[in-house]
Amino acid sequence: MPQFSPDQCAFGDIAGMGAWDIGHGREHIQFVQALAARNPAVVIPDRDLLSLLTAGDARASQVQSHQQTHALLRSITGVQGVDLGQVNLGDEGDFYNWLGAHAQEHILLRQALGIF
Repeated sequence: MPQFSPDQCAFGDIAGMGAWDIGHGREHIQFVQALAARNPAVVIPDRDLLSLLTAGDARASQVQSHQQTHALLRSITGVQGVDLGQVNLGDEGDFYNWLGAHAQEHILLRQALGIF
């Protein structure tokens, strides 16, 4: 069962972004676990993505680490997506465009990994 609610976050809402971060990070853990449960197991790095939107000064490095994770997931699952590292999360338009593209990719990743 999916653990992520990508549409429940508003620009500038720190509490909402924190809730998004936790759900999003947990879903990435679920992706790692789903791959590890395959036979043969597919082992990928379990990066700490529990504070992507709320990472403060570390947000840019978190965004890049997150993009690397998605690139790896894409190569394994065949899912296509945009470069999630090319975003200014401090810009409201970029923020919402990124959230939409990211949410769509997570839907496709869940489907590819059999998480319903």
